[in-house]
Amino acid sequence: MVENLFAYVALGCIGLVLLLLIFRQPYLGVVFTIATLPVIDLFPDIPLFSSIAVPLGLVTLVSYLFQSKGSTKKRQKWLDPIYIFRLLFIFWTVIADPEAAFFGKDRVWTLTFVQLWILMLLSGELLSTPQRQQTAMLIFAVAAMISASFAIFQGEIAEDAVSSARVAGLATNANQAARYFVIALVFFYYLRTKTSSPFKKLIFLIGIFITFIGVFFTVSRSGILLLFGAFGLILIFQPRVKNKVGAIILLVAGLLVVSFFSDSIFRIIRDIFPAIQEGTDTVGLRYNLWRAGWRMWLENPLGGVGIGQYNRNLWRYMADMQGPTRGSASSHNTYVQVLSETGLVGLFAFMGMLVNSFIHLWPSTARAMDKDEDLRNTWFIVLLIISVGGITITDLANKILWMVMGVSVVFGNQKFVEEEKSLSESVKQIYTSDTSIRIRRWMKNIK
Repeated sequence: MVENLFAYVALGCIGLVLLLLIFRQPYLGVVFTIATLPVIDLFPDIPLFSSIAVPLGLVTLVSYLFQSKGSTKKRQKWLDPIYIFRLLFIFWTVIADPEAAFFGKDRVWTLTFVQLWILMLLSGELLSTPQRQQTAMLIFAVAAMISASFAIFQGEIAEDAVSSARVAGLATNANQAARYFVIALVFFYYLRTKTSSPFKKLIFLIGIFITFIGVFFTVSRSGILLLFGAFGLILIFQPRVKNKVGAIILLVAGLLVVSFFSDSIFRIIRDIFPAIQEGTDTVGLRYNLWRAGWRMWLENPLGGVGIGQYNRNLWRYMADMQGPTRGSASSHNTYVQVLSETGLVGLFAFMGMLVNSFIHLWPSTARAMDKDEDLRNTWFIVLLIISVGGITITDLANKILWMVMGVSVVFGNQKFVEEEKSLSESVKQIYTSDTSIRIRRWMKNIK
């Protein structure tokens, strides 16, 4: 009893400190909300809320509205296509199946989507400077590193992926944990390239190795593929040969360290592609889950079966399938979930958000020398990791996806501001040119 009381008092003090920090700097609310994802198991259930992220979001919204009250600052960003597509997606899920949207078995989907839309808005509004984005990267990466440390101590890599003990560290599940660790590794690598402090470089290097090893202890095969893909993208976006060589050395050293924990790790890596090609074990189950989602969409092409209703309808569409089947499961694919539950209109709105996010973050040779281009590239890599990872996991309600899409609006709006500034400077140059001065003098003499 005394121990529980002490724990509640400690959590209350931590919550009070976080509350004061968020009221002082509202952007930290977005940062803390995202940072809870890899370590969500550390937080107790909160009455009346689905998770600690909800009260954090409410405090962030209130503090933001309070500080921006009376501000005359223009908000062109709020008209960004990403936000508009998001509203369309929410509106469509409601009118396509109101009962599923408001009275879902697992959650109130409309409320969830409104919360995610607010998170996206706040991310685009508050994470507006490189310094704030770097703070978000650092805090999330540290949280993921802590979770990865737990995964390393808890996990056990056996002879193959199926018999291995799959662990999630402090995250929700192993697949989610693997993605968080990969994202944290990308963040650590970026932060390491931006500091000249040897001590910080060492700390970030330790973070890279811990998150790298943590991915393998989740034994998530899709996570391992994303890890190698992340290193490939880092090599592509690194302009300096020295940094490319360093990334390759990190990859080789990481694999050697993992091999000390288990000599079967390379066998697991080698068996990934045959499992994908042959559809063995859990891969075959995923294929059937996707086929079931396809069948749902064929019967309900416009509006789908209703948001959150895939699981409820699965048994009917899997009954006559060969191979592994389930009566109740998620689709294990974000795009199949959106298509089967919201139909063509929902998929159009969702892909509209995603495509516009990629457009905002798309690498450009014309901006290669910009000081923040490597920051934009880092977010591009992270968005690509999340998007590709969505092929094997249902990430529709994952907060980090919506946060990254919100951050992409910052870069999209930055382009608008730069073009506006360039235009105003051009007008100013024309106005102050010799020819313009002569014309104005001539018009004055005429008068």
